[in-house]
Amino acid sequence: MQLSYRKLFTDGNSVEYSVIKTASTRCLCLQGDKKVLPRIKKAYKSAQFFYEAAPDNIFEPISINENAEGNLVNALFTYKDAGFLKDFLSVVPPEWQYAAGKKIGRILKDLHSVSLTQAQIEKANQRHSSYMEKIASYVAELPHLKNDRIAMDAISTRYDYFSIFRPVMRYGSLKYQKIMTTHDGTILMLPSYSYGPGCMCEDFASLEFENAGLYPVLCAGVIDGYFSSVVPVKFWMHFALYSALYSLWKCALKAKESKEMYLKMQLNSDRIREDFDNFKKPIPTWYSNPDLLKIKEKAIKLAL
Repeated sequence: MQLSYRKLFTDGNSVEYSVIKTASTRCLCLQGDKKVLPRIKKAYKSAQFFYEAAPDNIFEPISINENAEGNLVNALFTYKDAGFLKDFLSVVPPEWQYAAGKKIGRILKDLHSVSLTQAQIEKANQRHSSYMEKIASYVAELPHLKNDRIAMDAISTRYDYFSIFRPVMRYGSLKYQKIMTTHDGTILMLPSYSYGPGCMCEDFASLEFENAGLYPVLCAGVIDGYFSSVVPVKFWMHFALYSALYSLWKCALKAKESKEMYLKMQLNSDRIREDFDNFKKPIPTWYSNPDLLKIKEKAIKLAL
């Protein structure tokens, strides 16, 4: 049997993504040594959980091998020929970026629509409640970021009004590096090993943390696609507070990896704070930018 193998990338957790082809099949393969088995198992379970909700946009799980010969473990998924979203975004005009974001937003809404069990709802609420512990760990254990007092004050003065917006199964680590697109514009979400019960606003905070610096128009499209361009007022406050939390705890968690990463995360924390005007405004500047309205109008005229 003739078999071809093409590596796509290896992520920061040493999980390799590759494409395996035979004469009759094409598979996405996630593999790594046994220390990454928990991540590969969770990625496989995420595909099992989300596939029925968005079968055209999730790689269908096929099998998982937890006891491979040697030290390698892997999971297989059906594969569709696709390229990376970042390559698409690098060559298309803003209105196409916005349209791609709307597609992602609609998919995310489908993923968030999967019903949770009572136990999963309780886990989502517990995760939300644990964020004060994460702030405490930032203060006591993680490297501090400059100007962190602004986010700390914003969180402390509003925390009494900060409840879970809606419990869902989060996709987790919603970033452009984990999204692909086919030749006909279909969006494909790679398996996620950071999925789990939580507040829907966490996926949007991840969107801000991971994507808004490079692709603000895409992010605006995600929000409009998710809410069909009618965004609840209450959402913005929750989104801003989760983004403030991410600007501290999430940035600091990555900042401790190295001096280079600390500098990168300081810039990211500063950018998130600036997006929300020092957390004085709940709607980020990239969404309220007047130029965005022109981009939306052009996208509509082009039927994107």
